[in-house]
Amino acid sequence: MNLLSPAFIELNSELKNKSHALNFLVNKLDDKGCLSDKREYFDAVLKREELLSTYCGYNIAIPHAVSKAVKKVSFGFCRTVSLEWDKNDDEVKFILILAIPYSNKKEDNLHIDLMSQIASLALEEKVRKSWEEAKSIEEISKTFQ
Repeated sequence: MNLLSPAFIELNSELKNKSHALNFLVNKLDDKGCLSDKREYFDAVLKREELLSTYCGYNIAIPHAVSKAVKKVSFGFCRTVSLEWDKNDDEVKFILILAIPYSNKKEDNLHIDLMSQIASLALEEKVRKSWEEAKSIEEISKTFQ
């Protein structure tokens, strides 16, 4: 399943901090029509961050939320200047935001499957190197195919 559309890729962003980054990416998802309620989804992302940081090592954070405010499965990527993600001094350069519509079906673990796929991809050194060196949205997009 290829979730990443080039419209959701941002290169060379100069985000100031975690809050700025989350606002930026949630706005991007909303601008693309992926959300029915931007504030509700943003609050869900913040609530998830309060549970446990979504920093996963290698300068990568994967903020995400399952929410009724999500119209369709959506995925965004942002390469930014290094910014502090949490109080542990974890620096982030790559942010992958994931929006999953809420389902009341117990067997629907789509968000877990997607997180697993994304995390596996992020662990590949050649993928991270591609993200670092990419000059275009198309180059980033290819890493998710």
